[in-house]
Parts: sequence; structure tokens; C-alpha cells
Amino acid sequence: MMTRRTWMKLMAAAPALRPGLRFGSAQTPAPAPAMPAIALGPFAGTRESLAAWRVPEWFRDAKFGIWAHWGPQSAPEYGDWYARNMYMEGSDQYKYHLEKYGPQSKFGFKDVIQTWKAEHFDPADLMRRYKKAGAKYFMSMGVHHDNFDLWNSTHTRWNAVKMGPKQDIVGRFAAAARAEGLKFGVSDHLWISYKWFAPSHGRDAQGANAGVPYDGSDPANADLYHDIKAIPPKLT
Repeated sequence: MMTRRTWMKLMAAAPALRPGLRFGSAQTPAPAPAMPAIALGPFAGTRESLAAWRVPEWFRDAKFGIWAHWGPQSAPEYGDWYARNMYMEGSDQYKYHLEKYGPQSKFGFKDVIQTWKAEHFDPADLMRRYKKAGAKYFMSMGVHHDNFDLWNSTHTRWNAVKMGPKQDIVGRFAAAARAEGLKFGVSDHLWISYKWFAPSHGRDAQGANAGVPYDGSDPANADLYHDIKAIPPKLT
């Protein structure tokens, strides 16, 4: 059984898990995709730089704020981890999805996204209510573990302007919050997405659809569910 420390050393020393290369193979690694240049911010990736950060003065007196954890997973109305649990055979969300939408091999989370219309979204009214309730700031979720950007993203087609609501959810929230004099922020939950979406690459073990891969296994959907080619050994 490989220990976590050994695995981390292996990850650091070997290029085997780079895109396009299977773990443990002798295949030549695919070149990493070019990343767009990112403008320098006020902090560097050092302890000394981060130690210079101070809590803003306005936040010291802002005792109450509101955060909206709202995205396409709200469409089925069955929990904010729906996009993962719907692929967990036997779970409540899995059973609900199978009954409501059909097999996960044919109707996956990519299709659930299209059912999220947000046709009654009224951020201006919400901000008036939040301000009346005493909120001093508002935070919108930018992207959850489901890898779906809630703004007009240039990095992926899986975003709220191109699909689903076809609205810039973050942008509209921001404009409405600032119009009411509220401070505005955005939260990012993407870091665990690769692991979180792993069940979408599975298949049923039993029943009428046993052995049929879920839609996350389709290479055409890899930009949403990730291109999972290597499963690391179990860690102790």
C-alpha cells in the first residue's frame, strides 16, 4: 500500500500524470496547453507577501453579509452536491435522477444544466431585500465543484451566458449589489472538481443499465467532467 508521502514524492518527481499521459506508461507526455497571461496582483506567492494583508476597515464594521450558493444544481431541487451524487449508484439523488430524467448515460449533468433557466432571476429586488435585512456586503458564487462558470467566461463554453440561463449571473449580481451600496465579492469552489466529478466516469454495476458508461466518460464532454485517464493508487 503506497503511503501519502510516497505518492506526493512520486507526483513531484514524475511527469506521468500530466495531460495526455497515463500513469506508469512510457508514452511521451503531451505538451502542456498554453495558459493565458495573468496580470500581477498585489500579492506574491510568499508568506512574507501574504503577511502584509490587512482586513479592510469596512469589513471590521460589516457584521452581516449574505452569500448566494446558487447554480445549475438548483434546477433538480435536490441538494448542492447533486452533480456528483447523481452518479453515485444507489444514492437518493441517483434514484431521483433515474426516475425524473432517465439513465445517467443518456441524460447527465450536462443536460441538467440546460434545464436551469433562471427566468425569474431578479438581483435588484434581492439586493433591496438584503440591504433592508441589514446586509453590508454580498457574495456570489463564481463556480462550484461542477465546473460551470456563472459569468461570461472566456475559458470554457460551460458558462451561464452560453448555456442554461444565458445570463451573466455574477455580473448581474455585482451590478445590483453595488447599486445598493453593498460591497461585492465572488467565491471559487473549483479546486476539488477533478476528484468530485470522478463518479461521472463510472457505470452502473447492476440493473437494466449495468456496464453502460455514464456521460462523463464521453471524450466530447471532457471539458466539463475532466479528462480522467489516471486513477492514483489508494492512499493510506
